[in-house]
Amino acid sequence: MKRFFALSVAVLILVFASVPAFAAKGDNPSPTKPAEYNVIIHNPNGGTATYTIEVDEDGQHATLVAHPKNGYEFVGWKINGKYTLESGSLTDEEITILLKSDVDVYPMYKKIGSSSVTSGSSISINSGTTSPKTSDNSAMYFVIIFIALFVVAAGAVGIKLAVSKKK
Repeated sequence: MKRFFALSVAVLILVFASVPAFAAKGDNPSPTKPAEYNVIIHNPNGGTATYTIEVDEDGQHATLVAHPKNGYEFVGWKINGKYTLESGSLTDEEITILLKSDVDVYPMYKKIGSSSVTSGSSISINSGTTSPKTSDNSAMYFVIIFIALFVVAAGAVGIKLAVSKKK
């Protein structure tokens, strides 16, 4: 009985010790990778806009570039969503922003010699990125194995105790 109990305790200690070793498995053990967000550009009749994405340890940076059509001039950017302006101003044709959420971008143009501004039509471009996977589920398998081993060990101890009481 003592031998079986000691063996059960040793197995449980090994299982507990192995969980932290496998929990950090993967290329980036940090559960907080920079998030990835969508950029949707609503192109008006006065021109188009393009963007490029760069991801580093600070997050996801989007460089926005306005391209006015002939006869139009760029007026500014209207951006809905959370971001930080990193370079340029909202009236510059090229700016860089640090994304903090999905953003809708509206480049605004006006016809040269006109005072009316156009911004955003139904045309949109989606970056196609998705929210990142923030953790690896491999540690969950070890927790399940631990629980299963614990149940088996407790059942074996219970059976051993029941058999020894009958004698």
